[in-house]
Amino acid sequence: MFRFYKMVLCLLLAALTICAAGCGTEEKKESSDAVPETKPTVQATTVAPTTQPATTVPRSATSDSVSPDEGNVTYNGMDIKKNVNEIETTLDNLINTQKFMGSVYVKIGNDFEYIKAKGFANQGAHLDNSIYRSSYAGSLTKLFTATAVMKLAEEKKLSLDDTLDKFFSGCAYGKEVTVRQLLTMTSGIPNYLTRGDAQGSGISPVKDLAAKLNEGSSYEKNKATILNWILSQPRKADKENTFAFSDSNYYLLGEIIGSAAQVPYETYLEEQIFKPTLMNKTGFEADETTARPYDSAEATAPLLYEAVGYSSMGVITNVSDVLKFIDALSSRQLIGEKALKEMTTDAGSGYGCGAYISGDRVSCSGEIDAYSVKLSFTLDKRLIFAAMSNYASSDPSLLHRVFSNYLSKYRN
Repeated sequence: MFRFYKMVLCLLLAALTICAAGCGTEEKKESSDAVPETKPTVQATTVAPTTQPATTVPRSATSDSVSPDEGNVTYNGMDIKKNVNEIETTLDNLINTQKFMGSVYVKIGNDFEYIKAKGFANQGAHLDNSIYRSSYAGSLTKLFTATAVMKLAEEKKLSLDDTLDKFFSGCAYGKEVTVRQLLTMTSGIPNYLTRGDAQGSGISPVKDLAAKLNEGSSYEKNKATILNWILSQPRKADKENTFAFSDSNYYLLGEIIGSAAQVPYETYLEEQIFKPTLMNKTGFEADETTARPYDSAEATAPLLYEAVGYSSMGVITNVSDVLKFIDALSSRQLIGEKALKEMTTDAGSGYGCGAYISGDRVSCSGEIDAYSVKLSFTLDKRLIFAAMSNYASSDPSLLHRVFSNYLSKYRN
């Protein structure tokens, strides 16, 4: 009898041992997921799109009209070098915590470079996100548009002091508003787009304009409708020298570029900015490789209609091409020193031309439908942050703030 009970006891102990071993394996697996041991690569992690919002602060619908990033920040290169593995692991964890889906690039001096991509660009086609995968860039378009204007000014094909009546006949305030005021958002011209609240209700054409647009209309018809609306609005003359974020300024600049260059706006950017800098996946037409939107909100869908984005919101690009643009801009390949200085100088309200300026920091962000982007860099390329997402529940601007808060302990 004693042998029988002893045998039963042994069997019970063995079963408990196996169970404990299984539990330990599961715990180890969860720990491994939370703290990746491998260095970040361009290859995306194939995480299925989720219809659940991230458990973070929701993306701000005004993310492209916020105050500039902190400027004149320097980091301790020796500390960065000594803690590279810890920094990479922490940034990985922060991306996981924020449930960020998209592509991210971070550069700190010559001591640290980080690349990460997560999520699908197109789940059905088994395409993962990467820094080479293009998607809609929203207000990052304004930085390209501003560069084109400054280039034409250098070529003496237009002047920043030209007034709107040179390009738009019959405009009520044609003699009062200059190209410079459009660039610096100080024209007082009302916005043709409306932005939602902090709950992320999205961006769409203002109500009376939206009623005139049609998803099936041609590019030229929709563009004419938007231009007519912008030019027919009463200007806020009492605020003519005050900064007021308005996409209408950059929509008008697209037509001014076309008039001065004698070619369409899109053609000028492709020939004078994108091709010379080898931005081969940047343009205005989506194709089968363009990242598709996930968790797209119906309220923002009209921005993908023909011509609604144009020179204010219409560019499609990727992180890799944006880095090429920064290289070309910083090395004065696109525009010269004088034009670059004017473009990246605070015009009085934290905004320069196409981007926010704070000390040596140039920054811009934007969204269109489920797509969003954040770019922050110094012209010496000492600091670069670039992130793009095709998931409505992801917020590149928030990710940048989270990264910056963590990295602050390595500042000088």
